[in-house]
Amino acid sequence: MDNTAHDLDAAAATDAIRLLLDTAAIRRLLAACCHTLDDGHFEEWVKLYTDDCKFAVMGSRTQGREEMRAMIEPFQTAELRGKHMISEPRINVHGDEANATTDFAFVAKDNKILQTGRYHDVLRREPDGWLVAGREIVFTGDQPIGLDD
Repeated sequence: MDNTAHDLDAAAATDAIRLLLDTAAIRRLLAACCHTLDDGHFEEWVKLYTDDCKFAVMGSRTQGREEMRAMIEPFQTAELRGKHMISEPRINVHGDEANATTDFAFVAKDNKILQTGRYHDVLRREPDGWLVAGREIVFTGDQPIGLDD
């Protein structure tokens, strides 16, 4: 094998390892979004999103962590909290940006499934790791409205 082929093989292996590390980090991020919200740790939850994050759910859109928190927190009181169960996400990494789609079910405290749907996430690599830059929650039977007006 000449040096060029060896260098290409080494570069391909490095790229493959980077992709595996990125997708593992994104999976942990998506799980953390559920765990922190389910546990009522809103300060920790919003830090999983970029400062300028876009968020869309139930026909409404927000931008920024504080607007997102103001929209979601009233629906996540201790009495209303349950568990967000997520499927294996489909993740596509493109350098420092990624997209993921993840099916979910929201299970109430009485173990009844209250809602199902899909998260459509835009992710961005920041200096401290991957964060959610945009999330649209589409309930089963609804159509996406998009993150932008």
